Parts: sequence; structure tokens; C-alpha cells
Amino acid sequence: MASDVIARLAGLRTRVPALRLYALVDGAQYQLQIGRPILPRSCMASLFEGTADAPLAHAGPWLVDVEQADNELVSDLGRMETWAPAVSWLIAQTDLPGLAELLRQQLDVRLPDGRTALLRFWDPRVLVRLVEVLDGGQLQAFFAHLYEWHMLRDGERVWIGRDHADA
Repeated sequence: MASDVIARLAGLRTRVPALRLYALVDGAQYQLQIGRPILPRSCMASLFEGTADAPLAHAGPWLVDVEQADNELVSDLGRMETWAPAVSWLIAQTDLPGLAELLRQQLDVRLPDGRTALLRFWDPRVLVRLVEVLDGGQLQAFFAHLYEWHMLRDGERVWIGRDHADA
């Protein structure tokens, strides 16, 4: 598990006790890296649930409530983060169903030619690029429901956070 993220959460909770820690994991990478498919549990929600991509939920993004997950799953996610661009950590006040729904609303983007595309923001490489290409209003809209979003970029911890969160 990302001990630096746990330490950061502990510090933030001194001011905002209701903060929760979530992992966002790529289901296809989970199966590839861990050797078994990610299985639905009460501590997780598929972001593809209720969408046109629901039949692909096993391979899509899964939001995991870290505090409700068992040690084996959390350990798997911590190891995976260092092996593949497949795991990021979110700090938010929203409960699991609410945060999953808010993230679902970000899955589809409208292209300039009017077509719709799937935005793979659960891939840390894509997420880091989003910060570079979105304007201020778009960033605010995309990240408004989160306190901080942590990921590895080239092996180094980086995070995206609210303006009022202390770095």
C-alpha cells in the first residue's frame, strides 16, 4: 500500500475527518498483473455499471473503498501501482456509490466532430496529461468532487488537489 498516501490522508483528516481513501484500478490490468479477474465485492463499484460498457465491467475501471477492502486486495493494489499504470488513489468525502456515480459522469467526452469517446482517466498516464490539456474551468469541473488524486508518474508520487488543500 502507498504509505505516503496513507500518511497524507492522516494529515488531512486532522482538518477534515470525513475524508476517505479509494483506489481506482484498471480491471484488465488487475487480471494481467495479479493473475485472476477482479471480482465484485461490497467494497467496490464498477464505473461501467449502468453504462453501455457494462458488459466490459470486468476489464474496466473499479473504484475500491480501501478501508472496507480486505488486506489481500489492498496489498495487490499497492504492488500493482509499482508494476503497471493501473492504480491511482483518491481522497474524497463522498461515499463509494456517490463517488462512483460522479466518476461515471466523466467517462464519456464529446469530440470536436461531435462523436463521443471514452476518456480513460483511470490510467494514470492519461490522468497526468489531462491536467496539462484541460483549462481551469474544465479542471475544476473534473476534479471538484475530489480532495486529492494521487498516482505514480515515472516512479514518482504526484497528486492533483484542490486549491485549498495544503501541499
